[in-house]
Amino acid sequence: MDHFDNVLIKLQRQYSRDETVAALTKKLKETETRVGQLESEVDYLNSEYEVEKEKREIIRMSKIEARKEELYRRQNDKIKQYRSAIKKLKQQRNDLIAKCISFEKK
Repeated sequence: MDHFDNVLIKLQRQYSRDETVAALTKKLKETETRVGQLESEVDYLNSEYEVEKEKREIIRMSKIEARKEELYRRQNDKIKQYRSAIKKLKQQRNDLIAKCISFEKK
């Protein structure tokens, strides 16, 4: 008998209840094992996702802090410029007041 005949005999054969239960039990165990593997893989991927999510959050926060520091530095530079301009204007005001006083005395 060739392979084709063996397959046909197996297809026509009536399996006993014990053989059917054993085959289904084996298939169920294989399926449960696969489900367990997939659940484990999902858990691993979820943990990897959480790590990446935390990294992105840290990077985002550091960028925000860097922007805040840059804005703070720019504001300080502007304040220094304004103070310098105010100092020059006060000096000019004092010089003008002194000139006015000297003209009044003449």
